[in-house]
Formats: sequence, structure tokens, C-alpha cells
Amino acid sequence: MNDNTQNKLLSNLIYFKHKQFTGQINIQGSSQTVWRIYLCLGRLVWADGGIHPHRSWKRLIDKYCPQVDWYALDINFVRQSDCGDYNVLNILLERNLIDRKQAIELIKTRATEILFDLLQLELRQQLRVTAETASTSSFLTSGLQMSISLVNVEQVLHDANRAWSIWQQKGLAKWSPNLAPQMRKQDRLREEVSGIVYQNFLRLLDGQRTLRDLSSRMGKDVRKLTSSLIPYVQQDLLDIVEVRDIKAPKYSQNISMDEDAVDLSKPLIACIDDSAQICKIMEQIITQCGYRCISIQESLQALPSVIKNNPDFIFLDIGMPIVNGYEICTQVRRVNKFKDIPIVFLTGNDGIIDRMRAKVCGANAFLPKPIEIDKIIDTIERYKYLSKINYIAIAKMPQN
Repeated sequence: MNDNTQNKLLSNLIYFKHKQFTGQINIQGSSQTVWRIYLCLGRLVWADGGIHPHRSWKRLIDKYCPQVDWYALDINFVRQSDCGDYNVLNILLERNLIDRKQAIELIKTRATEILFDLLQLELRQQLRVTAETASTSSFLTSGLQMSISLVNVEQVLHDANRAWSIWQQKGLAKWSPNLAPQMRKQDRLREEVSGIVYQNFLRLLDGQRTLRDLSSRMGKDVRKLTSSLIPYVQQDLLDIVEVRDIKAPKYSQNISMDEDAVDLSKPLIACIDDSAQICKIMEQIITQCGYRCISIQESLQALPSVIKNNPDFIFLDIGMPIVNGYEICTQVRRVNKFKDIPIVFLTGNDGIIDRMRAKVCGANAFLPKPIEIDKIIDTIERYKYLSKINYIAIAKMPQN
């Protein structure tokens, strides 16, 4: 199969990224095995499925959350979801058993492994890619909230493609890292290697641990490990065999996650927008940056709610019925304790008059739409450092 055919999968995923696709992408070869990739507005949320989903999950938990016993995870799901592992990751994050940086790396590693497997499979057979589009609001309430992160798809694709290219260059294309090495001719092998190496082989190469499992356990790059074992395979001293997935953990039914538990030390952002969907999207973007969010959809209740909840920043929609965003902004600025609260507008009406009016009513910044996650996050980071109290808010204006 030529390189153009091999890159078909990557091209498909980049297409979904540029289209800001929200939903589930299913990928299947000639078998019944299905890989699933979840995107929200073109950004990676989660990836799962494949040959050894439980092995992969345990391996990643052992690496990024070693203090947790994978076989005794004390978790009971409040909401049922197809993405159980992702829900567990959210709960571990809420319980401070894993930090956000580790969780993001876990997501990236899982997605990179899945894409690597698909690139290898694509060398031998045609892949079928189907997409299940979801509205952003329903997607975010289905258990796939973006409370961990939205990952750049192209970066993960680049990492997987690079790993696969090196794997091929080293002559390993015919061997999958999901295969398990096992000793074949122990007497001959004992003569070929040192006593220490033989004892390690005897202890580890039992045909029950995949190359990825061994790599993680030994702290050695899977490519280097595989390269070191292949000569023994070629001499018929080792076999590399298929192995079944391990059993999934049985999550406890005794303790549930307290969804009402909120870290009150995080800054509070008031999101004022009459669109529930827009509020949900922006709420999740803001949450991924480590802040709390309160949504206010009734324009008449905007000022009373702001005064009651005392937010640190405001996210404001202009084109609401009865009372528009300019009027609300002016009202907020008249309250003494909110004179310096940051307010940033985002709108499709990016004209000089609009900017002047926003400045007159007291807005801090004015960003054009459509909503682009990267720009929103960049704005969050910029205002985080400009603000004297190290907080940030985003203000939102209407969609056409």
C-alpha cells in the first residue's frame, strides 16, 4: 500500500478537525474491532476501543496514577456513559488523585497508541470510517464533558505518524506492540544470553504481557525493547503471540462522586447568554482552564444574579431580548465593586462603531467570532496575567 493510501486516515481526521466536528468517529477494519475517537469542535476529547482497551487503561493508570489500585477503584458512576474510563479519569481528577497535566498526558498517550495501531492496520487492510455527529450541547451533557482538556488533534496525529514511521524504518512493521513475547527454546536461549538476562526473560516473557505492557513495566521505549527482542524471534528462540485483553475492573457501587462538591477557591466566571448551547460550550472551555462558571440566561436577571454571586469576571452576550449586553455592561459598571471587573466581548459585528460602543459601556476587550477555542484560551491566558488578582473571564456576543 503506498504512502498516499496510508495517509488516508490522517487526512480524514484532519478534515474533521478543520470542520470543527463534534461527535464520535468510528473506525473499523475487516474484524469486529472498533476504535472510537471523540471530538468537540474539532478538538480531541477522548479515544478508546481497539484491541486491548482494558490493558491500555490499566497501563496508563499505573503510569500516571500509580497510587491508585486499578483492581480496586472505589468508584460508582453517577451517570452512565459509553466512555466509562473517561468518566473514571474525571473522578480521579476531582479527587486529586491525578493532576490535570497528568490527565492530559494520559489522554494524549491513549490517543497516540490508538492512532499508531490504526496506521499499522491500514498498511494491511482498508479501514472504514464513519461519523456520528452530535450537537455540542447534547455531546457535552452525555458524560464527555471537556473538564479535562481539549487536545490539538494535529499534534497527536503528528506524534502517532512519527512513531509509526520510525517503527517501519527499524524493520518492525510486521510486529504489533500489542503482541506478547514468550520463550520458545529455553535451553538454547540460556546458552545465548547471560544469566541475568535469562532470568529476566524467564520472569517477564511468559506470553501474557504485550510489548507495550513490558515497555511500561521496564521503563523502556517500546521500539527499543521490540528491536532488542526481534533477533531472538528470528532465531526461533522467542515467539511473539497474540494475547487476550485483561478483564475490566469492577467499580465499587458503594461510593458515588459528589457532583455538588465544588472547589470554592477557584475564580467564578458569570456567563450571561440567552443560548443554553453557547453557555454550555463556553462553560466547558472555561472549566478546562481551571475556573468555576455560573450561567445566566435571563437578561432581566443578569444584574441581580451578578450581585448575588459576586463573580470575579463576566462573560456577556450582547444580542439578548429585552435587555442587551451593552445595557447590562453599563449596569454592572455602575456597581462600585464591579467597576474593575474584566469583561471581554466576542461578536460577529466587528465594526468600528461596535468597538467604540463596547469601550464606552465599559468592556475590557472585543474579539470577533466565530468562536475558536485556541483564541478563547489565548485570551484567557492573556487576561490571567494582566489581572491584578490573577483571574480571567470571557465575554460572549451573539451568533448570526
